[in-house]
Amino acid sequence: MSETLDFQVIIAGGGGCGLSMSSFLSDFGVKHVLFDRKTNASALPKAHYLNQRTMETLRVHNLHEDIRKKSCPMRFMSQVAWATSLGGKERLDRKVIHKFSCFGNDNNSEKAQAYQRDGAERSANLPLCRMEPILRQLAEKRNPGGIRFGHAVTDFEDNGDHVEVTIKAASGEISTYRTRYLVGADGGRFIGPKLGVTMEGRTGITDMVSVHFGADLSQYWDERFFACHFINGQCGTVFESGAVVPMGPTWGRRSEEWVFHFGFALDDEARFQEDKLVPRIRDLLKIPELEIKIHRVSHWIIERVLANKYRVGNVFLAGDAAHRRPPTTGLGLNTAIEDGLNLSWKLAMVLKHNADSKILNTYETERRPVGKRNCDWGLFTFENSAVINAAIGLVAGQTENNKARFEALYEDSLTGRSIQAQVQRMIESQCIEFGAHGIELGFTYEDGLNVQDGTEPPEIDPLGQNYYPTTRPGHRLPHAWLRLNSNDNVISTHDLVSSKCSFLLLTDESGLDWIASAKRLALRHHIPIETTQIGLHFWDMEDQWNKVKEMKEGGAILVRPDNFIAWRSKGPSKAGGQELEDSFATILGLSQHVVNGGAH
Repeated sequence: MSETLDFQVIIAGGGGCGLSMSSFLSDFGVKHVLFDRKTNASALPKAHYLNQRTMETLRVHNLHEDIRKKSCPMRFMSQVAWATSLGGKERLDRKVIHKFSCFGNDNNSEKAQAYQRDGAERSANLPLCRMEPILRQLAEKRNPGGIRFGHAVTDFEDNGDHVEVTIKAASGEISTYRTRYLVGADGGRFIGPKLGVTMEGRTGITDMVSVHFGADLSQYWDERFFACHFINGQCGTVFESGAVVPMGPTWGRRSEEWVFHFGFALDDEARFQEDKLVPRIRDLLKIPELEIKIHRVSHWIIERVLANKYRVGNVFLAGDAAHRRPPTTGLGLNTAIEDGLNLSWKLAMVLKHNADSKILNTYETERRPVGKRNCDWGLFTFENSAVINAAIGLVAGQTENNKARFEALYEDSLTGRSIQAQVQRMIESQCIEFGAHGIELGFTYEDGLNVQDGTEPPEIDPLGQNYYPTTRPGHRLPHAWLRLNSNDNVISTHDLVSSKCSFLLLTDESGLDWIASAKRLALRHHIPIETTQIGLHFWDMEDQWNKVKEMKEGGAILVRPDNFIAWRSKGPSKAGGQELEDSFATILGLSQHVVNGGAH
């Protein structure tokens, strides 16, 4: 790296992706600056769901506590429902068509036990308009003067050994910076298009209108609901429906703010008639006198697009600049934060620890398949809502038949009860959106920065409900609670991975060869490697680690700074720990003769 460069990394974009990445880079000791054209935090209450994987990532970097304090308590996001209305006195008003538990927050369910078993953190719910200021404050604390809002990236040129970046301040002043690497986390507004990156996939699927409003719904709302979909089946069209989500800041039935999501056909001019939205909300909720204060109305197009490249030269794309999908399952910001983590620790290895710069190619190798999977899953779960609508009686072009179907739904007869049972069954199929435990925790890096050991991958639940923990390379380190032998402190296996960009060598009392090997590696390459022996330093609570470790006595795993497994030996070393040293050199492109992959 040239000594004349102003920064090692420049981040273009100060949303959730860019701000969290800034904190990661600061923790990893990488000199960087973030620029964003806006002067204030996002006013939109979007991207509110942070899943279990994201929260455990934020936990490692001590970014989770402030978010957790303001997040919706789990008891207020334990169910999702489909209903006719909140108010009204007619026969079909105020009826819950069906509801089911979501995100494992119903403590009596089997799924709740799975969520509790598989992670140290639970999911959170905090709209971006309140989350982004927290992320900004945390990033600024770590990098004083390095978070510059009101500064737009207007041009850049990749010169091979550095990128020259042009910045225009809100004052109109133009500045030029040089950086080794540029990261486009700008939502796809400028960096990707200038690079010639193509966003592949479907766009223009439908137009969504989100109304962020204030109202008192306390006498109507069931505070267990994370969201409720309201259906006016008597109108007979899919556009006479919408979903309501509470937005806090007081949670439960006394939430002061709400978001109402409506879907429109792209040729429906009514989507621009904002003066009719308040009457429409009142009509759908059947609360004609409801006092409503509109905070913001936003339009957005449902699309499923994926960048054909995540890297061009010294420029990388992350977050919405690389992938955009329907919001169902809430994979947008969660995927973006994981992008930033994956890229950050690899940049740190190259810039601070002399790893081969070729390892940066694995950012695309690892993250693009996950981006594709999450784009596909978002579209899959969004399109499943059409199945539910059809079951209820909301089929396009079938207004009269729809009304008849909806009436039959509440007919006091065998036919009515059969329709009810089938509708409930169809609604529960949307568990693929509200309980995708396997999707949230089960993404893997089959091809990337790891050494595979020849073992078969674990089972994959095609409906994304079940997560199967494994220590196989390329998979997330399984969570297990450990107790420090010297006192009563309880930590997660994830807490063993430092936020300072170190690897973790995890073994047992018989793994002394691996411990010695890790120490030699740290001294030789000046790359931090923490070591822990479970059974010596920590006690495995309730035999939890033993159930998921998949190793014999004397085995070991090497965990990356992002809590993914880079290498595994299922048994003791046969060469004094040399297998680990050879594999470590292979993973990071370090100068050492490679004897073998080290797995056996």
